[in-house]
Amino acid sequence: MNEQTFVLPTEDVRAQVLSQSGQCERLVREHDRRAITGVSRTQWWSMERQGLVPKRVKLSAHCVAWRLSDLLWWIEQRKAA
Repeated sequence: MNEQTFVLPTEDVRAQVLSQSGQCERLVREHDRRAITGVSRTQWWSMERQGLVPKRVKLSAHCVAWRLSDLLWWIEQRKAA
């Protein structure tokens, strides 16, 4: 697999990806992130440390989430690879 460092989408790309999926921007917690990406928590953590997937947003000391547009963009990039 050709793994490349994840590059954040521009605001225009975010809007396009969300529009194509019929979604609005929101923060996605771990359970939903796994359902959307199909990647286990352990594998995602490893890939995150390597810079291959979108970084988490820290909401509090024990709470993290991801921007939905980042996850959808990551999936689109994987399809194109």
